[in-house]
Amino acid sequence: MAALLFCSCGEDAEQQSAASRLPVYAVRTAHPQRGDVTEYREWVGQLKGLVSAEVLPRVSGYVAQRLFTNGQEVREGQVLYKIDSTLYQQALDEAEQRRAQAAAQEKEAAQHFAYNEPLVRDGAISRQTFTDAQQQLRAAQAALASAAAAVEQAQTNLAYCTLTSPVNGIAGFAQADVGSFVAPSGSPMVLINQVNPIRVQFSISEQDWLNQGGDKGTLRPGAQVELRLANGAKYEYPATIEGVDNIVEAATGSLMLDARTPNPQLLLRPGMYVTVRAAVATLRDVMLVPMEAIVSLQGKNMLVGLDERQGAYLIPVTTGLRQGDKVVVEGKLTPSTTIVVSGTQQALMAVNGRAALKIES
Repeated sequence: MAALLFCSCGEDAEQQSAASRLPVYAVRTAHPQRGDVTEYREWVGQLKGLVSAEVLPRVSGYVAQRLFTNGQEVREGQVLYKIDSTLYQQALDEAEQRRAQAAAQEKEAAQHFAYNEPLVRDGAISRQTFTDAQQQLRAAQAALASAAAAVEQAQTNLAYCTLTSPVNGIAGFAQADVGSFVAPSGSPMVLINQVNPIRVQFSISEQDWLNQGGDKGTLRPGAQVELRLANGAKYEYPATIEGVDNIVEAATGSLMLDARTPNPQLLLRPGMYVTVRAAVATLRDVMLVPMEAIVSLQGKNMLVGLDERQGAYLIPVTTGLRQGDKVVVEGKLTPSTTIVVSGTQQALMAVNGRAALKIES
């Protein structure tokens, strides 16, 4: 017995002596936490004007005035162009003269008819004479109506010489200037984009649409999504989904969504690209650990755990969603498990028996 005790004491002494020769590294530890994690997805969206109105001439002529500057903010009804109206004013004057002549002829025919009406009752004139007077009155009335319509048409053409903005918005670059000849069959003179609010269109996969619950999910009409600009900044206003297309694009398997967002400072312009970000699911009561605690060994994710004696061991885990600086993991661990979060490489040496660890306070 004495010999056995002597051997045992000798082995402990040797182990302690060997341990004392190992390098000692300080590590920082933590415990996993349980919580809820929201899953977000991102898609690329493109901005479009709420209304893109082409200003087209309705009459032919030469541009006499351009009353806006390129990129100017314009209001509905604001005058943008004036076409030379000389010929249209002359046409209106002639039409008014013809109407006046037709009115005089109609008045004369009406008086002639009124004169003949009692005579035919008394038999003083023939029925044919009365009928001719009646037909002359009807022809004169028709001629007057035609002349009045011609006046209205001439007035309309004259009014068309002044082109106004159909909406509130921003004027594009002018495609016609003073001296340019324009015609209804030609190109638009300028494009007006209504940009407050502005439209956001983005496509999601049919899998994303189904996974988030379709019309009852977080991407349903009326739901709000977050926007990030091309420079990475978060846009201050959310976008509200207005509608979802009624067909999936066969070539891409994607579904188009249309949203709107306020643009009071006119910062956003049609054609810009944005990142659309939205919550699509919430994971309840999951295990979270700091990202820095994850180590990769031979393509597998691991955590380094510490037992009661500060002995290091590996815990295989499967990682999931990230939330800030934490990540969802699944594996054999509980909220009371001690894991290494700083100094993981030194902790791996301790797992292999090539180092000792001490916990930083």
